[in-house]
Amino acid sequence: MKTTSDLISEFEQLFRQKLQLNNCKLRKKRQENNYEIITPAKDIFLMYWSEFPEVSLIYQAVGVRTQQTSVYERAIRLHISSCLSSIQENPASETPLLVK
Repeated sequence: MKTTSDLISEFEQLFRQKLQLNNCKLRKKRQENNYEIITPAKDIFLMYWSEFPEVSLIYQAVGVRTQQTSVYERAIRLHISSCLSSIQENPASETPLLVK
């Protein structure tokens, strides 16, 4: 059975690959389990969890929220769900996964 650390590492790797498809950047913050996602439109989203795999995503208001911001937010949420589902489908993992 995989450890939480292994699951987080696998999730991060998959998530980075998916974000690259949208030309978004993932930057790990100094605080543990905190990440910053920057879109090509310069929108910033914060992704974090206190107990993996319960991942939260919030928009950091740094400018005007546009229709494009909503498109990126939906894509990022789908990427998170997809990555968590992929990890869950792995038979070595039996951890229930939740997205907020």
